[in-house]
Amino acid sequence: MSWRDIRPVALGIARRGDEVLLSRLHDEAADETFYRPIGGGVEFGEQSDQALAREFEEELDLEVVDETHLATLERTFTFNGNEGHEITFLYEVSFAESWPYDREEFQGEETELEETYRAFWKPLDELDDMTVYPEALPSFL
Repeated sequence: MSWRDIRPVALGIARRGDEVLLSRLHDEAADETFYRPIGGGVEFGEQSDQALAREFEEELDLEVVDETHLATLERTFTFNGNEGHEITFLYEVSFAESWPYDREEFQGEETELEETYRAFWKPLDELDDMTVYPEALPSFL
């Protein structure tokens, strides 16, 4: 797939009180650090809720339950100097086990890209001071 293709992604918002779990990522070309919910690409033949569960399992070893579809969003963007176009299926999720709610930080693994990222519980009242994608995310919280 090239960056010129439209990429469907599924992202999940997990809550812990007045906090949400967000991955911290960095765009090297723009020298920008930003946050976004956990998730990733929907594979051919896969439903978005299935992709969401798979991504949480693959990246964080977490089992997602109670997915609630919040919105479908579309955006074009530039990341690391490449143009992209995504259709995002945004969900609110819960975890099957309680231990993830006791952790402050997670190490995520993007195995296909051979990259890692860190994810944190972020207070909702700090989101206005951070770069968050999709940009409309705070309106769903």
